[in-house]
Amino acid sequence: SPPTRGAANDNTSSGPAPPAASWLRPVPEAAEYSAPTPAPPVASNQGPAPKETAEEFRSYVTADTKRLHEVGFVQLVKETRQRSDISNLENVHHKAKPLLKHYRYRGAPVKLSTEPWHRDRIDQALQRGAHKSCLGHINFLEEEFADMRSKGQWIVLRACDVKDLPGLRIAPPGVIEQDGRRPRTIVDFTFNGVNSETLPLAAMEAMQFGHALDRILREILLADPALGPVRLIKVDLSDGFYRVDLNIEDIPKLGMVL
Repeated sequence: SPPTRGAANDNTSSGPAPPAASWLRPVPEAAEYSAPTPAPPVASNQGPAPKETAEEFRSYVTADTKRLHEVGFVQLVKETRQRSDISNLENVHHKAKPLLKHYRYRGAPVKLSTEPWHRDRIDQALQRGAHKSCLGHINFLEEEFADMRSKGQWIVLRACDVKDLPGLRIAPPGVIEQDGRRPRTIVDFTFNGVNSETLPLAAMEAMQFGHALDRILREILLADPALGPVRLIKVDLSDGFYRVDLNIEDIPKLGMVL
C-alpha cells in the first residue's frame, strides 16, 4: 500500500488538529423497492456522521501531527506503512526481480520534468482547495480517509505543518457519484500539471494498457491445442494502486488538499 501521499488539510492555524465537522459520513437512507428482496441502501449525501467516524479521523490527524513534530516526515511514513505486499523475492527467478526488489525496499519513484513549486504556487493550490464535488460528500470523505489511514495508505496533516516539505505539489480531490454504489474518491493530478510533468520511468513491459481484447484473442488463437482448451481468469486486486509503496522522498510531489 503506497502510504501516505502527504495529503494536506488546508487549516493553517496552530493548535489541535482541525475539527471534524467538515469530515462526516452520510447516514444511509432506507431504500424502497418492490422486489421481494430489497437491495442494499445507497448512501445519502446528507445527514450526520457516526460519532465514531469523526472521532477516529480526528484522532489520526492529532496523533500524526504530534508524531510529525517529534520524528519528522520520513520516520512518520515509515511508522505508518504496513508490511509490503511484495514478497522477499528469494525464490523469484524473473527478469523483473531487480525492479521489484527496488520497489520493495525503496518504493516507486516519482520524477518530474519541471522545477519544484515555489511557495506562492503552493499557497494558490491550497487556497483553491478541493473540487466542488467534494462539498456534497463531506461525510463520505471522512470515513474514506479514516479507512485509508488505518491501512497506512494516506496521512492527513495540516497545511501549515507540511508547506515546507521539499518538492511539495498540491492536487485537488474530487468525488464521483456511482449509480447504486458508494461514491468514488479521485485525485486530479492533471489539473495542476503533475501528470503531464511526470517522467515515464515504469518498465514498458508492465504498462500493457489498451487493446486488452485484441491481446487476449491473439493469445487464444496462438495457444497450443495439444495443451487443452484455453481457460481465462480475471483478478481484481483490492486497493490495487496502493500495493506498491512510493519512494518516501517523492511522496510530497503527490500531495492533495482536502
